[in-house]
Amino acid sequence: MVRIEGAWYSVPSRWARLNATAYLGVDDVRITCMGESVTHPRARFGTRQVRYRHYLPELARKPHAVRQVAPELIAELGAPWNGLWGLLCGTHGELEAARVLARLLGAVCEHGEERVRLALEAAIAQHRIDAAELPDPGPKVENVAVPDALAGYVVEAGRACDYDHLLLADGGAHE
Repeated sequence: MVRIEGAWYSVPSRWARLNATAYLGVDDVRITCMGESVTHPRARFGTRQVRYRHYLPELARKPHAVRQVAPELIAELGAPWNGLWGLLCGTHGELEAARVLARLLGAVCEHGEERVRLALEAAIAQHRIDAAELPDPGPKVENVAVPDALAGYVVEAGRACDYDHLLLADGGAHE
């Protein structure tokens, strides 16, 4: 959130702790950072202009927060998300609905909003609202050049702590 003349405006979470520039107009505020910009209607002193779409990575990891902002977030995302919260709550209860929605937001962060929207539309058309049954939007495709010497290796998953033993092997000289 950025405070400008006593009002608070949301910005993408990836802008956290970076310098941004605000341009104040009569009716709106444009905030720029990293070659991107966000425009909000001008807010009165002490009020907030929040777009929850700016916080999808954080919401994907915090179902309780999703639960608190679900109606506003769903309205902001639009179709086919409209009505999804009510269907999920009716099927799973509010707590599990927040978990399911958080997982869907994680899919948006990983695969993009358009791919998840298409998967949701297909699931809703088939009257399937369980996230476990959602069509897989497919892997995120990225072109990465792999040296021939490494091409035969498959890395299933990795975590930073997987490499801790390498740091400790020489007495922690790299710490």
